[in-house]
Amino acid sequence: MDRMKNLYGTIAGNMKTKRKQHGISQEQLAEQAEVSVDTIKSIESGRRAMSLDTYIRIVQALDVPPLSLLGRKSQEEYIERFVFMMEKRSEGEIEFALHMVEQIFKGQDRYLKE
Repeated sequence: MDRMKNLYGTIAGNMKTKRKQHGISQEQLAEQAEVSVDTIKSIESGRRAMSLDTYIRIVQALDVPPLSLLGRKSQEEYIERFVFMMEKRSEGEIEFALHMVEQIFKGQDRYLKE
């Protein structure tokens, strides 16, 4: 249950942040997403979950990728960051870095399965 509560809080915070970055009010977002203002207020305050249909309407109104409200950066941002870090590295250093990342993921997968 805590995971769900945390996810709702993440979505609520990200939604509010994206709305403010776009410079629109809750009322404007509600109008663009074709939902009630109360729906937007309730979601942003974490008092209410939303249906998939409402979620899609909101991300479309905010013109953001669907995963952006879930607290994840787009893969492109991570790839760009990794490429930047590897630009001046040798092939051996890059292979080592990839090996280490693979080991970290394997360890994480084992840990999460327990």
